[in-house]
Amino acid sequence: MLFGQDHVPRYRETNGEVGYQWRGVPTLILTTTGRSSGQPRSTPLIFGQDGGSYTVVASKGGAPAHPAGSTTSSRSPRSRCT
Repeated sequence: MLFGQDHVPRYRETNGEVGYQWRGVPTLILTTTGRSSGQPRSTPLIFGQDGGSYTVVASKGGAPAHPAGSTTSSRSPRSRCT
């Protein structure tokens, strides 16, 4: 099973054939630009759809701390999903 940053290259190498479904839920790769570094960061996240809208879940598996990059994602108007 893919987990964390191992997920990103396999998802991309296979165009989502490996990694789109993770534990029975769909995933996407969210790429944001680091708030301080200016570097692109890609993170696998689960998501849901409601009509033409998407809900992306950044939960760090239910851990009490927010996942890395969630502050950037919520403040950055430029994010890309693949």
